[in-house]
Amino acid sequence: MRTILALVFEGFQSSGVFGPLDVFNVLNTLWKQQGNDEPLYQCQLVAQESGAVTASNGTRVLADISLRQVEQQAAQGTLPDVILVPGIHHTGLDDLIQKLTHLKPHRQLLKTLHQKGVVLSANCSGVFLLAEAGLLDNGEATTAWWLNTLFQQRYPAITLNPHNQIIRRDNLYCTGAMSANISAMLQIAESHTGRQLVIDCARTMLIDANQDHMAPYLFLQSQSDHQDTLILSVESWMQRHISQPLDLKTLAAAHHVSERTLSRRFQAAHQISPGQYLQQLRVRHASLLLETTNLSLERVAERTGYGSTSTFRRLFKQATGHAPRAYRQLKQNQDGHNDHSAAEQQLPSR
Repeated sequence: MRTILALVFEGFQSSGVFGPLDVFNVLNTLWKQQGNDEPLYQCQLVAQESGAVTASNGTRVLADISLRQVEQQAAQGTLPDVILVPGIHHTGLDDLIQKLTHLKPHRQLLKTLHQKGVVLSANCSGVFLLAEAGLLDNGEATTAWWLNTLFQQRYPAITLNPHNQIIRRDNLYCTGAMSANISAMLQIAESHTGRQLVIDCARTMLIDANQDHMAPYLFLQSQSDHQDTLILSVESWMQRHISQPLDLKTLAAAHHVSERTLSRRFQAAHQISPGQYLQQLRVRHASLLLETTNLSLERVAERTGYGSTSTFRRLFKQATGHAPRAYRQLKQNQDGHNDHSAAEQQLPSR
């Protein structure tokens, strides 16, 4: 039986703990349904000290084991298989740094277990804890899209990959969105259970086990990261003219600046070029049309400014990891499941 430990501390994001633990619980259930007596996984909550801990949403939980006990067990050769590091609720960079400082004992435990080969999986701002421990230096990482700028500023020795929701290096996993964290659990479990049980779990929970792209959501980062009025105007103009062919020359002329000035200021505001930003915008708009309408691919390509359906298919798959039709089917399946669940909840009890 494998052991999954989830770190809990004051202000931890509960979704980064209980969502993943539900995956391992479903895997246990499916395993037992196949006639196995002993569960695949035991899951425990780990806190600095024994007692209650309050999550960011106000939920209070009781830890099963303390950091010291985990360290003692590790010294004796008893290691967990996986450590989950949830997001850290914070109100700004200063608050996050202060909380990271308070989590120094947790950082030390992560370093110790990493050296012994334990899998560490951090989600959202929890990735900052791995970075503080020095475990991500000289490698790639990802985090929640809205933390990209803070992460790059604080950890220049780490290459941030904002386009992938899941980054794996050896026994380290970094995940961005909550849904990517769930998908990562299946990737971790596959090394334990084999492919078929993971497929069964993904089907049961309607999880996209291959999710790793974040590009459709990246353009949302824009207005919260800068106050350049020119670039804000350009962003708005792009959205209003998204169905039209656009290039740097057109954008610069519409805003009465040189192409060089626009390119320089856009790069300073977003760390990407106007063309890259436009592609992200188009992908996101196309994804919304695929999710919420029955428009043909030709019409979606038209409305989002792609020159042809073939170009749309190629660039959309490159950005999201899914062909447009497959993406639409995936979202429709998820919506159908949610509608069905909601309908069941409304049925009167007997």
